[in-house]
Amino acid sequence: MPKPIPKKTASFGGVSVSHFSPEPAPGTPRALNVVLSFEEALKLQIGLQQLLLQLNSYNRATTQGRNAAVNICIYKDKKRITINEGKIRAGS
Repeated sequence: MPKPIPKKTASFGGVSVSHFSPEPAPGTPRALNVVLSFEEALKLQIGLQQLLLQLNSYNRATTQGRNAAVNICIYKDKKRITINEGKIRAGS
């Protein structure tokens, strides 16, 4: 029987962030892990898809269209994540 193909144990990707609001205070942990159930992850995916489809309808040849962004807000005390439309900061 042939040996199975080795698999990588890395992440499934990463993205760059325009900015954090509010800025993390000194002494804040470097990373915050957010663990979602499969069902909640599907809800997150659907929400992102809906917002991305809306952002894609904007004219990206305009400044407003280019500055349109995704704002993911995490409420630690409520254990909730909301997906909202936002704007990138100038120079980001």
